[in-house]
Amino acid sequence: MACALGLAVTLPMLGLSAMAQSPTKVAIFGGYSHFDGSFTALAANNPQGWNASVTGSVNRWIGLTADVSGFPQSDATGGNAVVYNLLFGPTAFITFYRLTPFAHFLIGDSHVSPSGFKPLTSGNSFAYAVGGGLDYALIRHIAIRGQIDLLHNSFTTFDNQIQDRVSHNIPRISTGIVVRF
Repeated sequence: MACALGLAVTLPMLGLSAMAQSPTKVAIFGGYSHFDGSFTALAANNPQGWNASVTGSVNRWIGLTADVSGFPQSDATGGNAVVYNLLFGPTAFITFYRLTPFAHFLIGDSHVSPSGFKPLTSGNSFAYAVGGGLDYALIRHIAIRGQIDLLHNSFTTFDNQIQDRVSHNIPRISTGIVVRF
């Protein structure tokens, strides 16, 4: 009886001790991004922009990610637009040797701000991204990342005002540097 009581008290304490010793890890990513599509009627296809994210580890395999990206777009007529995506969600990963493959499902908002053509106005849309990638550690706290996502938006038209078709599922490819601490 005393042995069972001792185990009942000791085992949870060992578990809490192990949890307290595992450091919280944060990965900050920033880099170039490209997607195959357009959110406005005036902008040319295949915008190039940037992507940044912060992932905080919940445990050894799961993290929470905040992802933001921006894509300036323009065309030959002087029309232009900027698209921003702000997404949040869980990320699953596993690290072995220098490689960290990961997968995530992020939900949030897409915002488009066209200018240069007066009938078009800004608009927001529910958005999500499903995808993943691979980090390769160069040194202890620095890695390079390759990432691909399927970015979905709910715009009814390119800019929610004109045109009758829109790409709702757009591949987004990002690459850049990851700093971990």
